[in-house]
Amino acid sequence: MSPALTRLFLTAHRMAYVLLDARFAVLGYGGDHSLLHSTPQSMAAPLAWLEQADWLALMPELAGCEDILSDVLNGLLPQFELEQLNRTQANGETRYLTLNVLRYPPLAGPEACLPDDVPSNPPLLLVTLNDISDWTCTQQVLTQQRNELRLLQASLDDTNKRLEFIMQRYVPKEVARALMENRILPDLGGEARTISAIFVDLRNYTGLSEQLSPSETIDMLHVFLNVVCSAIVAEGGVVVNYMGDAVMAIFNAPDAQNDHAWRAVRAGLRMQATALTHTTRSGKLLPPLHYGVGINTGPALVGNIGALQHYQYTAVGDSINVASRICSQAQAGEVLIGPNTHAVLADCIHAQALPPMMLKGKRQVLTIYRVDSLCETKITG
Repeated sequence: MSPALTRLFLTAHRMAYVLLDARFAVLGYGGDHSLLHSTPQSMAAPLAWLEQADWLALMPELAGCEDILSDVLNGLLPQFELEQLNRTQANGETRYLTLNVLRYPPLAGPEACLPDDVPSNPPLLLVTLNDISDWTCTQQVLTQQRNELRLLQASLDDTNKRLEFIMQRYVPKEVARALMENRILPDLGGEARTISAIFVDLRNYTGLSEQLSPSETIDMLHVFLNVVCSAIVAEGGVVVNYMGDAVMAIFNAPDAQNDHAWRAVRAGLRMQATALTHTTRSGKLLPPLHYGVGINTGPALVGNIGALQHYQYTAVGDSINVASRICSQAQAGEVLIGPNTHAVLADCIHAQALPPMMLKGKRQVLTIYRVDSLCETKITG
């Protein structure tokens, strides 16, 4: 290959080389001259310049590496490489280079054994420089993008944790899951389905509040709500509304539950049993808490109710109103159920019918039942 063709090839591939003797004197160079730290201003007398050129001026990164270069020259090291070198050009542009130092001719290979008619010259050092600016810049961009993605991922993880906390604390988890799975659309309205609704009311709340400070009243409500909601959630119910000292929850929505009436009654009995336990353990911290529980089963519209600014997942309908009215008739410690609930669970519970009564807002008298306990046989459908 001719020298001109060699230089064209090396320049096209953004490569350069420098040839050094055993004393590190520059014997020659070629390729892309711009890769060298300094080049002759004039090529009028290139041979004279080559004899006087300072190798450290061409490759300042090799300063202090004389012993290493000698080891390469003597065959003690196969090569020496410096990666990701950066050179600042006169125009302020930064270029990135890879520098390799090799022994020439090498100790092994086709050029190691020279023909007999070729004089045996002492080995030289071949220093090659390769411009990797494009690759390096691409890697830097990729690294920066990876770092940004990691930061974004960390931010998303933190946001997801906050959203999960919010969803778990401010929205029933069953409703949140249904929203995420598009089983509940984020629109006003809902679907008609048969559910069991339970209302729980703290008895003598007004009288208790008069005896307690505001902070003590809040503590009392926290205890009450924790007992009630724990019993509801344990049976798969969904708490849909807090109304001061009262709680409303539903079963069979948004997830289908064939035994929703059974679950509602069992939740009511569970919270009453827990209330008795709390009463015996409360001591002087809080006054005894007594609940009235009302349950009814029937059709209702279940979905998002409210205004454009705020939705609430809840249930509305006559069966819900009846459940609320039944709760208002329950004495402390009682679990009362409506006729529909009793019809479903007649063989599964021990209940006593109360005298027929006229509930507020209703035109016909209803027979309400007080649940004493559950039978061993559980309803399945």
